[in-house]
Amino acid sequence: MKLNIKNSNIPFGIFFSISEVVFTIIIASLVKLISGDLSVFVILFFRYLFCIPLLLLMALFQRGNQAMVIKSKLGLIFRTLAGIGSFGCLFAALQFIDLSLMTILLQAMPLFVTILAPLLIKEMVGWFRRIIAIIGFIGVILILNPSNDGWLAKGVIFGIMSPFFGALMVISVRRLGQTDHPASTALWYNILGALVFLLICVLNKFQWPKYDDIFLILIVIGVVSSFQQICLAYSYKLAPASLLAPLRYISVPIGIIVGIKFFNESLSSNFFIGTLIIITTSLIIIYKENQKR
Repeated sequence: MKLNIKNSNIPFGIFFSISEVVFTIIIASLVKLISGDLSVFVILFFRYLFCIPLLLLMALFQRGNQAMVIKSKLGLIFRTLAGIGSFGCLFAALQFIDLSLMTILLQAMPLFVTILAPLLIKEMVGWFRRIIAIIGFIGVILILNPSNDGWLAKGVIFGIMSPFFGALMVISVRRLGQTDHPASTALWYNILGALVFLLICVLNKFQWPKYDDIFLILIVIGVVSSFQQICLAYSYKLAPASLLAPLRYISVPIGIIVGIKFFNESLSSNFFIGTLIIITTSLIIIYKENQKR
């Protein structure tokens, strides 16, 4: 079953896509705020746990007794693993690197999609787009500037792996949107994510948070994440991925402003040069993709 995207749905898809970007920045900022007080696995568990109530209500309201029905189970598993990998690496990276830097690294997602698309969905990618993707990764190298800590530094590894898994997640969400209802896929994804991180936390005997300000922040992270998941699923269901991809770049100025204002982050010349390279090459790839279609 293929999704028939109507022009009247595209404005709603754009709205959901922009909202998803804003919610992601809010989540990342709150995680950065408490990352020094809790294990990243505990934060991830509560992020997934507190997502479930709102998503469950939405799925029941929209689908009734079909709320838990999924046609593409293999697609759901792939989407779950990719989502856990993306958010897991994102939350882990925020313990070691600046929010503004992580925001820029997330924009490398189209570069990874260009590399992964021929392998995963047999998409033909010309040499021009491949060369542009390679140039884009030069921008990644510039802003990471691993000369001090090396490429094996935790922040560098997690920072690169987050957009890598994010690219896999985008591909899987787009595929699931053609066969399954976004409310059901988002619900199952968060249930499975909560179970995975609960098991990790119990086996490793991590310390649980007290009922204080940090616990309230965890609730907010979970609730905002539920809105983020809903917006992500619906945006790719209502509008073409090639149209939505450039909208993600509004997170760049937002992330930089939040990083400077609330976390006293400083930006080097390499940061701005690398940012310009990543955004330019990604936009070229998106433009060429639109031409191809």
